[in-house]
Amino acid sequence: MSNRYSDRRRIRAVVASAVITTLTVGCQHMVNPFTDELAFAPVVTTPSVDAVRAAHVEPRAPHRPHASVEVPVSSGVVTHSPLYFEDPFETTGCDDGQFAWTGEDYLYFVYGPSRFLVSIGLFPVSAAVTPPWLEMTDDGLTGGQASKREQGDASSDQSTEVSK
Repeated sequence: MSNRYSDRRRIRAVVASAVITTLTVGCQHMVNPFTDELAFAPVVTTPSVDAVRAAHVEPRAPHRPHASVEVPVSSGVVTHSPLYFEDPFETTGCDDGQFAWTGEDYLYFVYGPSRFLVSIGLFPVSAAVTPPWLEMTDDGLTGGQASKREQGDASSDQSTEVSK
């Protein structure tokens, strides 16, 4: 009986120490999510970096002995299967210019999982409208970037110079 009692006591001690360790590890580096404190953090540097910056040496680009060749940039389009569970609001973020939690984040705590559950329930409809074998393309642009490309922005037809 006492052997069984000591085994329980050991298990409780191990569990308690695991819980205490889990709760206390990393607490000194907690970031307050309600304030935008990381944007104004001082720059971290080292003595060697300070010495290089104090020398005021101009950076120089190496020049190759041959002529450069102009190479067009590839389109960057990626093909993929249909994105049935994609959430368009996940990548938009907040427009107030702060990197901190706002009311939109609390709204998303309810909206995100709800949208996912609705997407699961309506998956047969989504699969009928956009079949799984359909190949889709994505250029990686979101929001205003995509509208600039559609309007014929000159920056989308860039070329880069590559030395041969």
